[in-house]
Amino acid sequence: MSWQDIQKRTFTRWTNVMLKVRGMHVENLDVDLKNGVLLINLLEVLSRKTIPVWNKHPRVPHQKYENNKIAIDFIASEGIKLVNIGSEDITDGNVRITMGLIWTLILHYQVAGDGGADGSAKADLLKWVQSKIPEYGIKGFTKDWNDGRALNALVNALAPGAAPGHQSMNPATGASNNEKGLGLAEDILGVPPVISAEDLANPRVDEQSVMTYISLFRNAEPKKRNLAQLCEAYGPGLVEGVVNDPSNFNVNVPKGAGKLEVKVNGPKNDAKPEIVTKPLPNGGTQYSVKYTPNIPGTWKVSVTLDGEHIPGSIFTVNVLEAVSLGGEGKIRVFYSTTSSSEKGRSDVVGLQRLLEAKQVHKRPDFEPWIPVDTMDRDDREMVFKKAGTRLLPIVYVDDKYVGDNDTMQNLEEVGKLNTVLNYKVK
Repeated sequence: MSWQDIQKRTFTRWTNVMLKVRGMHVENLDVDLKNGVLLINLLEVLSRKTIPVWNKHPRVPHQKYENNKIAIDFIASEGIKLVNIGSEDITDGNVRITMGLIWTLILHYQVAGDGGADGSAKADLLKWVQSKIPEYGIKGFTKDWNDGRALNALVNALAPGAAPGHQSMNPATGASNNEKGLGLAEDILGVPPVISAEDLANPRVDEQSVMTYISLFRNAEPKKRNLAQLCEAYGPGLVEGVVNDPSNFNVNVPKGAGKLEVKVNGPKNDAKPEIVTKPLPNGGTQYSVKYTPNIPGTWKVSVTLDGEHIPGSIFTVNVLEAVSLGGEGKIRVFYSTTSSSEKGRSDVVGLQRLLEAKQVHKRPDFEPWIPVDTMDRDDREMVFKKAGTRLLPIVYVDDKYVGDNDTMQNLEEVGKLNTVLNYKVK
């Protein structure tokens, strides 16, 4: 196990802690941030500001690059210095650069904290730790935390009596010591375990991962254990849905939790959720929820534990008439650069000539032809699914399927093509 593995796990958990108020979840940072949607949401949560204009449904590469450019520009506007981090790196899934970006955000918004300076954040955090547990002579954020005694001491310093036997702990059982410290920190101080006990006990644990976790203690204070606040709900069914398509999400609740209740309220009617449960490795329970919205509009999903809302609840869900490809207000043509059939190649030429004759390529609402070969597989499949065909080239107008080359030629022959193409940009 390398320090890079530990860092990626820690940064992923931290990102999920930040995003849970929006019902969003990351499985793989360098993959899931590529389209810019989760990154922009993360920035809004951290900054407590709204980024007004960006692509909510990025399906084609240039929309993803544009989203990440918007994100990078916003970070710069926050006075955060980025070194060798570009929007292309995030969109292309560069692991090293993506981890560097997440660390930059952690350092600025969490480690440095309100009014702190990024450059002195590490030294300031170290001084704070030393002031709380001077008896451990902490010099940094790596091996000093391996045996678990320092972590338990820090918990005890902030919540006197929580871990009185920290000095007598066996240094050889670092993982179990850290497991106890992580549990106490979450139960008593509300500090989420963004790093695992095994990773914290690993001699190769990286400095940034430890700083990410320890910096969460600075504003922590003893509180009554609140199981509702320890729950996490995430999934597409808490963000957006499509009429008559099942919407799904998960709710993870801790061990010992009481009654979980889910309510789904639509603009005119409610939807009955279907729930399946399964045990989690930590002793908790996962509730897999499915509901089917039957009209478009704003839906509300309420998730409560023993009558108390969990983080993010009540969730606002935007239900669409149909899946969006992000092409509203645009004319788009999807084609293949590797078509092996003579008809496929001739259809591309024929459609190009037809559209050029209509001067469509000169209109501001026309996007350059989009090769499906360059699209991510899921996005490409969604283009085909929405069209109901895999025949290329495919034409969409205002994000609605119009047809293939044969359809377009037929529309022209019967005098209807001008009507199809003549719409105003929204």
